[in-house]
This record gives sequence, structure tokens and C-alpha cells, in this order.
Amino acid sequence: MNQTIISGHLTADIETREIKAREKANGVQHLSKFTLACNDGERVVFMPVEAWNMPHLAEHLFKGSKALLAGSLKQEHWETDAGDKRSRIVLTAHKVDFLDPAPSRESHSHPERGLQRGQDTRRTRSQHRPSRSAA
Repeated sequence: MNQTIISGHLTADIETREIKAREKANGVQHLSKFTLACNDGERVVFMPVEAWNMPHLAEHLFKGSKALLAGSLKQEHWETDAGDKRSRIVLTAHKVDFLDPAPSRESHSHPERGLQRGQDTRRTRSQHRPSRSAA
């Protein structure tokens, strides 16, 4: 079984692009890529993530947003121009839960907009809102 659940914060805004589907004559799929920074005790693990056909993620998650992901791991292999072999582990997300509150209309493009410099955006446990989900 290849099932992974991980939570963390996005290290940058999501990059989404359209890819022509091979199976369908005029079909288009969406590939969203981002990196999640996850605390592992004293270390931080940076997990590359890809999410297929979830283009709406870029409207709700931004650099610094907290998310909970469920998906499967895969290992990518490639060779550099110099002939060195490389590989990395990537999480293919099947479900994404948004753990931050929805951005307001005034700050639609970025949740940090409209904040005063130095304003604390952290929430206490009692201020935590229920998660929203995208599948």
C-alpha cells in the first residue's frame, strides 16, 4: 500500500499548467506543482507535490498557507547533461485540505494583503477554524 498523509506550509505559490491529454482528442488536464515544508522534530522536510486536475488550488493556497495532503509517493529518475543519475521522491496528492481560513474579498489574491506590518497572523487553538477540503 502506498498511502501518505502529510501537513505543512507551502514554500511558494502554486504553479499550474495545462497539459494535453493523450487519451482524449481535445482533452486537457491540469498539473499543479508546489513544495510543502513539513516539520519532522528538529528538521524540516521539503516535499515536492503534484496535484492533477485541481486547478482551483492556486485560488485558495498561497506561499505560507497550511495544508493537509493525502496521496501516494513516487520516485522520479533522470540523468543530468553531465551524465549523473538523479532521483527524488514526489507526493502525488489525491486529497487536499485547506487548514487556513478562506481569504477575504479584499485580500483575494494573497491572504497576507491588507495586514498591518508586524501584525501576528497566527491563531490559538480556540481560534482554529474547521478545515475546508478539495478533492
